[in-house]
Amino acid sequence: MKSIAINKEDYNLLNQYIGQGKLNASLVFFGIEPGMAGTGWTDTLKFLKEEPHYEIGSGFLLKESYSKPTSSDFVIFTTMLYLALKNKDDKWVKDLDTLEKVEINKYINMSVQEKDVCLVNLRPLPRPTQDTWVYPDIDVKGYNRLWNFMLKGHHSDSSKEVRLSVFKQFFDERTGLVIGIGEKENKKKFFETIYPDIIFHKSILDNHTIYFDPIRKIILSDYFNNRNGIKVAGLNDLYKFITSRKFI
Repeated sequence: MKSIAINKEDYNLLNQYIGQGKLNASLVFFGIEPGMAGTGWTDTLKFLKEEPHYEIGSGFLLKESYSKPTSSDFVIFTTMLYLALKNKDDKWVKDLDTLEKVEINKYINMSVQEKDVCLVNLRPLPRPTQDTWVYPDIDVKGYNRLWNFMLKGHHSDSSKEVRLSVFKQFFDERTGLVIGIGEKENKKKFFETIYPDIIFHKSILDNHTIYFDPIRKIILSDYFNNRNGIKVAGLNDLYKFITSRKFI
């Protein structure tokens, strides 16, 4: 992956961009950071500058999708969970047959405004993987410290404060269930930062452990994939937990 030069204007814009979807979606998936699948980060910036958007404070919630990575475990898993909850049928959170996989891809390729889900990400800069750093003009250690809420001491700058204010307004206004995917300990601290009175409970499911707040309707899970994440069995755990607690 070649290095990417990013100017201050674009960096500030990406800090205001929290995700894509609809504010009144029934499900909000809270990821770690944007990926670089599909058309890539440069088209993301172009899209932010040129296309209509829904403003949340000084930030953006996109109305249109800029990439549709149908081979992504993350996207497939979120779609499986949504369809299971929508149809009240756990067949979607088990190993899928061919026809079910076709339905999954149909949903993934729908435009964002047709979907009843929203995706937001904690950190602003797109990366191919979390182990890859492509921004030579930005100090990776400083960037990681900035978005690590587990660290003691104050790590902040003006762009982070803007992003946090956008997140706070978004989470205040959204109506759907929030499911944090990955870095659950860090996201727990993030929510405790923007909501000092929040109280998370811990639940040990059959295949993994989650945090949840029934009042604000937030669940924090491990990452969604079949390699080092919760796998399909863990997705089934989440479905059973959500339906048994009537979160949605």
